[in-house]
Amino acid sequence: MSRWRDYLTTLILAVLCALFVRNYLITAYKVPTGSMQPTLKPGDFIFSSRISYGWSVPFSQNKMNPSLPERGDLVVFNYPNQPSVNYVKRVVGLPGDRVQIIKGRLYLNEEPLQYQKVADIADNPNPELFDIYEESTGELKWRVIFQRNPDEKDFGPLVVPPGEVFLLGDNRDASDDSRYWGTVPMSQVVGKVFLIWLSLDWQKKWGGDRYPSVRWDRVFSSVH
Repeated sequence: MSRWRDYLTTLILAVLCALFVRNYLITAYKVPTGSMQPTLKPGDFIFSSRISYGWSVPFSQNKMNPSLPERGDLVVFNYPNQPSVNYVKRVVGLPGDRVQIIKGRLYLNEEPLQYQKVADIADNPNPELFDIYEESTGELKWRVIFQRNPDEKDFGPLVVPPGEVFLLGDNRDASDDSRYWGTVPMSQVVGKVFLIWLSLDWQKKWGGDRYPSVRWDRVFSSVH
């Protein structure tokens, strides 16, 4: 009986520790769509830090020492129209920013971001339809994808309210984001994505077309 009691105690403690880590420190997610390509690909498994923007108070929506994301952060958040669904997008607008999109290009506080075309076929989901660009503002930069013949829809201007952020997908012509459902309160931001720990490519299968291949170059790679 003593041995079984020890086993049960160890199991309960392990479960409690796992729940604490998952709910208050680090949470794992799977990326199901291509709305964040080329940064995140379908089949990527990611870790998100839940303490990057403050410590969650147990059984509460409040946080201790809350802080805002930095521009360019990839964040996990609760989808505004479906609070039970988690999404990943990039922070481009902070409180007080004036956000506008003209002919598909992003403007912040009436200043256009810079765009440099990247010749990277490996990260391009379809080189015949898409081009990859490096989008930058000051010293911050990240990669985005545009269709070669986009609709070039304009947006805004919109001023980001206090305590909220404006989010965009890196796959700009195939992303459901703040252009469609507005800014996101920081209370709905769950954490910051910092690592891809596994990446499976279901387009390249093996074993009788049953198993996905592993994108080894993305395993345990940092996210920015």
